Amino acid sequence: MEQIYTIPVNEAFEKGACDKSRGCPFCRLRDDLNANETELILGASMMEPDVRKRTNEKGFCRKHYEGLLKAGKRLPLALMLESHLAEVSKMTKKPVISPATAGKGAAKRLSAMSDNCYICERVNLYLSKMLENAAALWGADEGFREKCAAQPFFCINHFAQFISAGKEQLDRKTFARFYKAVYEKEISALREISDDVSFFVKKFDYRSEDEPWDGRQNAPEAAIDFICGDEKL
Repeated sequence: MEQIYTIPVNEAFEKGACDKSRGCPFCRLRDDLNANETELILGASMMEPDVRKRTNEKGFCRKHYEGLLKAGKRLPLALMLESHLAEVSKMTKKPVISPATAGKGAAKRLSAMSDNCYICERVNLYLSKMLENAAALWGADEGFREKCAAQPFFCINHFAQFISAGKEQLDRKTFARFYKAVYEKEISALREISDDVSFFVKKFDYRSEDEPWDGRQNAPEAAIDFICGDEKL
């Protein structure tokens, strides 16, 4: 277990245990990573030669370009775009060997680049380590198991990743207990969210229009957060 990730993992789970509206703790961790990477890439990291080389080669996905724009530091972003576009230009200027193969190499290189994102790769790497850390903490720390049980839910994607991390980090006996606890938490959340969506639908029947909402007005949004995760940039 890498101790460097223990503090942020514990903090994310503590927030979820105290505030049920916060949703999936791993979504919160990913949002924090996105914010940190955006700040770094528009700050000191931008001028580091190895970082600049990788951003030139990989670029960013649309989602992270929008996050970089929202950060408001347009000059650093423009400098990265300038050198990235120069890299794109180089990729399109390979010599043609024969008419039969013309364009194939450039198309392959550009397609590979368009599937990459410097920030996505960094966030996914660190989040995978945090998932491993959380699974290891569950096995070693009773207090963390209580925090885990107090979470509102795990989004479906992070639930699957958490289970996989537990499989890797825990022995067979501990994993069996881990899986039972996390699965029961997820199924309980699924039932509650499903019931809320069904109530939302029912409210549009005139026979139920006088029933109180009891906080279920946003059931569709909550269901989408559960299914897809809640990502903020």
